[in-house]
Amino acid sequence: MAHYVCIGGCEGVSDEPGACQAQDCPNYELDLVECNCEDGKHEGMLDYGA
Repeated sequence: MAHYVCIGGCEGVSDEPGACQAQDCPNYELDLVECNCEDGKHEGMLDYGA
């Protein structure tokens, strides 16, 4: 199932597209990236910009 992750380091995840909402994240207000993993590991996407 598609979900959206922040790759700025805060590890934010959302079921809906949008922007990072963590004010202390370097990617604050930047778009979340679509991920289709099924194991919750986000295929290395949380390794800061993979």
